[in-house]
Amino acid sequence: MAEQWMTIQQISERLNIGRNKISLLISKGLIQTKANPLDARVRLVNFDEVRILFETYGGQTKSDKKAKP
Repeated sequence: MAEQWMTIQQISERLNIGRNKISLLISKGLIQTKANPLDARVRLVNFDEVRILFETYGGQTKSDKKAKP
């Protein structure tokens, strides 16, 4: 299966995870990024890497935060 590289915004919307949470994981070195060949200002993130990380460790999504009283 081919790797899917997406922007932080795209992954945030697809997985319902805050952009800040993804950025924090990147800064800690837990998620790899690569340069976007079409836009040097944008970094791309491996979608499956983020998805598996949250499935494996049960990370909190944006909807989880809203559900708490």
